[in-house]
Amino acid sequence: MYLHLYVQLFYMKGTLNYKIRELKSGKASIQIVHSFGRGKEVRYSTGQSIDSPDYWNENKQRVRNLTVQKNANLINSFLNKKLPQIEDGLKKLFFENPNYDKKEVKALFDEVFGKSKKVDRSIPTLIECYKWYYEHFAVNPNPVTKKPLADGTLRSLKTSYKIFEIYSKKCGGINYEDISMDFYDEFLTYLRSKEFSNNYISNHIKNLKTILNYSLSRGYHNNLTHKRREFAKPKESVDSIYLSLDELKKLENLKLTKSQEVSRDLFLIGAYTGLRVSDFNRLSKENLEFLEGKYYFKIESQKTSQPLLIPCHPVTLEIIKKYGFAPPPRKPDQHINKDLKIIGAEAKFNEDVVITKTIGGKKKTFNYKKYQLLTTHTARRSFCTNAYKSGMPTLDIMTISGHQTEKVFYDYIKASSFERAKRIGDHPFFNK
Repeated sequence: MYLHLYVQLFYMKGTLNYKIRELKSGKASIQIVHSFGRGKEVRYSTGQSIDSPDYWNENKQRVRNLTVQKNANLINSFLNKKLPQIEDGLKKLFFENPNYDKKEVKALFDEVFGKSKKVDRSIPTLIECYKWYYEHFAVNPNPVTKKPLADGTLRSLKTSYKIFEIYSKKCGGINYEDISMDFYDEFLTYLRSKEFSNNYISNHIKNLKTILNYSLSRGYHNNLTHKRREFAKPKESVDSIYLSLDELKKLENLKLTKSQEVSRDLFLIGAYTGLRVSDFNRLSKENLEFLEGKYYFKIESQKTSQPLLIPCHPVTLEIIKKYGFAPPPRKPDQHINKDLKIIGAEAKFNEDVVITKTIGGKKKTFNYKKYQLLTTHTARRSFCTNAYKSGMPTLDIMTISGHQTEKVFYDYIKASSFERAKRIGDHPFFNK
């Protein structure tokens, strides 16, 4: 019995290694990695880094003694000092509980590398703050927008929370102090392993930054890593369709079922006002104003709280007259989107569209027919693009669309470089 305990006391489960992780800057961080079973691995930053991965001796797991690497000997001494402390701690862990988990390993690493702190239970953890944030602001005014979260934003935060919660558990718990550039790189790698697109990943990073900014403002932590430029959303421009004025005319002239007709009319209102679906799908008689001989839509944007006064286009005016001087009745977004695919096919929007996306870190190409890509958001993009091509001042369009900068606006609209040059060429400056 005593022999058995003696063996356990000096036994360490799994493997323990120093490894490096290459950073985008060209440097490499030094990590301690403990693997102790299938799916059980903890990677932890030692806080040390080297100027190049080439300066690392993988076999010896130490910095090469090169004069070009500043403080190479000091770094190696630091690693030599910490390793036996970790080994002893892991042996003790195994002795006390052979089935120890990642959280216990991380706590040991925190202690050895001097990152452990007394837990203040009055401060919610990152995961607790994340959940509280979307639950609280689902019904209470957000301090920034002064209103509760929109349905789409709430759904997005819930999805991001679930993904982050799973990843946090996988890593033994992630709190404010764990947010580093190493974390950022590893979280991106995890999300890409799920075959998510860059834009979908971007949404999760954006939501996490929202929570980190909120918790920072409440004094829950003072970690500013998420504000670094490198801690960026990996967004990419994906070609999205719009409908030209001629194509919109085709939609107007279609004979449709009553349900499809409502979807088409709602879409056309969006295409001639630039309103988001969350706005054009809640218009009522109260939003109509008659000023100096012309009808206008007056509405406060649900997303931005910006008051808007948009002139009624002749097409929207005809639609309003058809429904007894009122906008069409509301419909669930998903029902409108389903109808739009059928309507687009009926209108013979059969143009081939090739879309390239980065999924799982790899470029992939997809082929569609144009009608397959029709959604309620196509209406808004169509408005911005057609208004721009018609010569409407960019700032006037942005007043309606809510784009904050011209750069973002130009990325959004679907106008070719020639179309932009042609529009500039029509300016009086070039025609004197």
